Amino acid sequence: MQSQEKFSLLRSILKALGLSAEATDDIVERIVDFLTDKGEKSDGQLEYPYHIRDDFLSPAEHSFYLVLKHIVSDKVVICPKVSLSDLFYVKSNDPSKYRTYTNKIDRKHVDFLLCDPKTLQPLVGIELDDKSHQKSDRQTRDEFVEMVYAAAKLPLVRFPVQRSYSTSELNSALHQYLDSNETGTSSQPIITEAQSASPLCPKCGSEMVLRTAKSGSNQGEQFWGCPNYPRCRGIRKYEA
Repeated sequence: MQSQEKFSLLRSILKALGLSAEATDDIVERIVDFLTDKGEKSDGQLEYPYHIRDDFLSPAEHSFYLVLKHIVSDKVVICPKVSLSDLFYVKSNDPSKYRTYTNKIDRKHVDFLLCDPKTLQPLVGIELDDKSHQKSDRQTRDEFVEMVYAAAKLPLVRFPVQRSYSTSELNSALHQYLDSNETGTSSQPIITEAQSASPLCPKCGSEMVLRTAKSGSNQGEQFWGCPNYPRCRGIRKYEA
């Protein structure tokens, strides 16, 4: 009880400093993990109190998954419960802003993510809305998540939880993402380095883009850079 009161006081202080609920939970959990780990090491014993969940997907999510699988067939790969921090990243040179905005997407996930079957490139996110989404705090969360998707230019589709789903309605809502992907993957051949005017990135294999160095000893010189920079920093020398 005493430890809970201490954490309650800590939460109040962090909230007064302007930290979000997610950031506060993250800090408290780190402190608990540190204290627990320290206690285990002093006792000379390590515990692993883990068990596999029997409800990885809720009954509503599992029901929707079966219908979704029937609709998309092999056009896309269905990834359930994908963390937003694995899906998106924060681009900022300000460490404080980087941490703040990273915390905002921490501990959040999308119910389903549809990906290209060959590249696993995300195509569209799907959220299932049950009665909990009618609460004001949940609506605030949903609005924030929608803005994150919009900023990253990744579509997000929402469906209300139902006892049964109309395959025609789901197909109508998703066909623009499925059809465009099916067309794109079937009609476009795989580009090899010999066929492409641009070389392929030596690290991730993406078709590189021509860039100009803005600083350093090579300032003004052109080079091939990876289009996925800064996540991938592959470069190649440009020869005119």
